[in-house]
Amino acid sequence: MKRNEVEKITGLTRKAILYYEDKGLIRPHKGENNYRTYSQDDADRLLQISIYRKLGLSISDIKNIFSSKEKGLGSILRDRQYKLELEETKNNLLEKLIKSQDFEEISKELENLEREDSLYERLERIFPGYFGHIFFMSYKPFLGGKLGKDQEPAFHELVKILDSLGEINFTEDEKAYIEKLTSDFDLETLEVVNQEKIQAVYNYDDWMEANKEKVQAYEAFKESEDYKSSQVKKIADKLRAYMVDNNYYDLVIPLIRKISPSYDAYYKKLLEANEKFLSERSK
Repeated sequence: MKRNEVEKITGLTRKAILYYEDKGLIRPHKGENNYRTYSQDDADRLLQISIYRKLGLSISDIKNIFSSKEKGLGSILRDRQYKLELEETKNNLLEKLIKSQDFEEISKELENLEREDSLYERLERIFPGYFGHIFFMSYKPFLGGKLGKDQEPAFHELVKILDSLGEINFTEDEKAYIEKLTSDFDLETLEVVNQEKIQAVYNYDDWMEANKEKVQAYEAFKESEDYKSSQVKKIADKLRAYMVDNNYYDLVIPLIRKISPSYDAYYKKLLEANEKFLSERSK
């Protein structure tokens, strides 16, 4: 069926349908001149997407539901209920603090509550600002779990090492650029980007086949003068040199692998995918 028919059936705008296609949630048939033909399955899936979005689910959540490999609906509901309960507990503690002004008592109660926080929440709180943004954004999908007792030594060692690292020598313009980039980069977009990276590693051949043109365009862009003179390139080069100088790959990565089994599994797959990519590139 044509897109205008799908728009009538689903109540979605043209831009919304194209957006969900861009995110890989539907895959209409493309004919000459990129003319799209939608199946009944595409329309049915778009109706489901519309309902999920109205219920407040993220693109990442919806992808996981359709793939049936990560969270199902029941798991997403439990996560949401847990977050609501946690938020209510924190609101009650804040109300208690306003009335009592007893910071010592509240601090003790928060220590117990902190154990329920995810690894990402704890690290983000310990390292606020652009330092935390730079180092933990890409690890977010793997830091959703709580800290296990057997992981505490590695976690405390990780915090100690990160805190001992010197300041990154960013200029004020670069700091402002990072702040703007991270503030404009909403959490849902970050989730989608991170999920795309995970899919690329775990389903390397399929992902490369589906995104061949994008990869080629990105490789060409990296060789362009626009990229070589950009703030992004300068910041990336400076960050890479900083990591090498501070033995980040030898000291920090092994500790993240210890506190996050899912990152450990991803890291092993990443090495395999990277080796395969470099091998294909050299042909």
